[in-house]
Amino acid sequence: MKFLNDFKNLFAIVGVVSLIFWTCASESTSDTTNVNPPQLTGGTYQVEHVDDNGYHIVVLNTETGVMKTYSRENYSSGIWNEASGTTTFTH
Repeated sequence: MKFLNDFKNLFAIVGVVSLIFWTCASESTSDTTNVNPPQLTGGTYQVEHVDDNGYHIVVLNTETGVMKTYSRENYSSGIWNEASGTTTFTH
């Protein structure tokens, strides 16, 4: 019985030591001195504006510089129609 008791104590000690090790090795996430928003990479389109009602959206094609406006038919539908006119940015 003494062997079984020593075996349990050994696992308890290993558990406590590993808990202390992983706690000290973890990176602190409370440092907020340099907070930058995530950058969009690898995508072609970027949403520039959505109106308050959710009926209009302005989308920028980052490869060509063309900005288009889309309108939703009604709020519950997922169908978007391209509004007339586009704007192209060259720089």
